[in-house]
This record gives sequence, C-alpha cells and structure tokens, in this order.
Amino acid sequence: MKMDFIIMHQLLKQSASLLKSGYLAFVLCMVCLAFTSKLLFLVALLMSVALLLAHHYLYIRIQLDSGLLQYMLEQHDEPEHLTQQLDQSLVSLKLMAADKIGRDWSQRFKGCLKLLKMQMTIVLIQYVVFIVLFYTLSTR
Repeated sequence: MKMDFIIMHQLLKQSASLLKSGYLAFVLCMVCLAFTSKLLFLVALLMSVALLLAHHYLYIRIQLDSGLLQYMLEQHDEPEHLTQQLDQSLVSLKLMAADKIGRDWSQRFKGCLKLLKMQMTIVLIQYVVFIVLFYTLSTR
C-alpha cells in the first residue's frame, strides 16, 4: 500500500511541468492573437483564458492531493486513523462532500488520476487552439 502512495505522489508532482506547458501555449496564443482580426481575437482570447483558468484550478487540486499523499507517507500512524482524520478535515473545510467519507484509497487514487488526465486534456486543447490560430494566420 505504501508503494501506491509513493507512485501516486511522484506522478502528481509532474503536474507542474504540465502547468508550465499550458502557460507556454497561452503565451503562444497571445502572440498569434496580436495579428488576428477582432472577432477571431475575441473568441480565441476567451477560449485561451478559460482554458488557462481551468488548467490552473486543476493544478491547485492536484498539488493539494500530492501534498496530502506526501503527508500520509511521512506518518507512522495507522493509515485508517489518518484517513478518518483527513476526511473529517476535508469535510469541515468544505473541500470534500460528506458522502465521500470512508472511500478506500484505490478510489482516491482513481480520482487523482482523473484530475491528472483532465489536466493533460486541457494542455492538449490549449495547443490545438494555438495550432488553429497559427494555421489561420499562416494561410492569410
């Protein structure tokens, strides 16, 4: 079980490089937007900003999970006791719904992977927006 925590923590730590890549895509889109028409500019700008905000939100969520996994790794108490304390704290801070209390760690790891996959998808969409903008500019 401890190895699951280690692997998931290390995987989630990679989300920082995805965030940097997303910022690069955003900057590239902004450079392209400097040369576009007003309507395309407005649509692409709104899409780019919305994607960047969603990306940053996911990054924050992933980093929270990564930090919690690191904490769980460093503790020598029983994992079940720590899990109960974690659940209670997350519910009291309104960071988790009360109906999710008591989930096993395999479900939590699936949730972590889902967030990471969502972040990768957003980065991919950011680059698709950039490629479309670049192609639109190059075919003028």
